Amino acid sequence: MRHKGTIGGSIANNDPAADYPAACLALGATIVTNKRQIVAGDFFKGLFETALADGEIITKVTFPRAETSAYVKFRNPASRFALVGVFVAKTAQGARVAVTGAGSSGVFRWKEAEAALDKAWSEASVAGLKASADGLNADIHADAEYRAHLIGVMTKRAVAAAR
Repeated sequence: MRHKGTIGGSIANNDPAADYPAACLALGATIVTNKRQIVAGDFFKGLFETALADGEIITKVTFPRAETSAYVKFRNPASRFALVGVFVAKTAQGARVAVTGAGSSGVFRWKEAEAALDKAWSEASVAGLKASADGLNADIHADAEYRAHLIGVMTKRAVAAAR
């Protein structure tokens, strides 16, 4: 079964365009290894880099139950990976918005969108927000400004999907 991926393998790889890291970060998952438990906010360190130590493997991932959540992505037509993906979650601790595919350091939370959604969980709350292009990827598929634009569009769509 080497042709099948796993959630543990995906988050251990921390590909900057993978879907599962956004889910882990937005939902506040806990990554359980053969040696310890690591909260998602401390797990993802950068491009293809995590908090896993030598000899440590992921044995389980736990997700708190969200009130509502959704993930949408703008797919790279060739790879189907996220050019930009946004996972939104309304949790007991407040709104969480995780972005994948766009950050030059990998998956990240968009705090401005979280603050807006904490005030009112609606598409209108995030409609006027503009993500900064600073620190975003720029490559042959999209420049940083386009990815910043897509972050706003995908966040609004994710909130609509979660309603």
